[in-house]
Amino acid sequence: MPWMKAVATVCVLGVFLLPESATSTPQGRPSGRFPFTYAQYGCAPTDALALDFYFTAEKSECGKYSEPFVKISIWKNLPKSAPYSIELRATEAAAIRCLKPAACEAATSGSLHLDKFIDNSSSAGEYELHFRDGSMEKGKFDGTWCHEKFVCG
Repeated sequence: MPWMKAVATVCVLGVFLLPESATSTPQGRPSGRFPFTYAQYGCAPTDALALDFYFTAEKSECGKYSEPFVKISIWKNLPKSAPYSIELRATEAAAIRCLKPAACEAATSGSLHLDKFIDNSSSAGEYELHFRDGSMEKGKFDGTWCHEKFVCG
């Protein structure tokens, strides 16, 4: 059965030649349970400019995000380039997780790191959020930029 020997040889070579396992996520590739990311400008609690990142479970149309999703908003020291990192503090940034309609909860702590940021064009990086119940949301992302019209104030 020469064909079985050939198949076995290909399988063994595959183990040695493939640099990453089938379950790993290459750097910069979406990961976590919210694999789709959208970045857009919006309004901060103070009506100043904010940068919002939406992480969704399903592919969405810009500005029309349905549960479940995670949202991180930055309203102080907005990124101008990468690398950029921010710890979530109520005076600078915040995050919420909305698992069901009208059922959102605020993250108690967390961070956002951007490996790539080109204003109004693209963003990539990773986030980690902690919640009151001890759960965590984290993932790597390569975001789509959304150009939504908005008015603050």
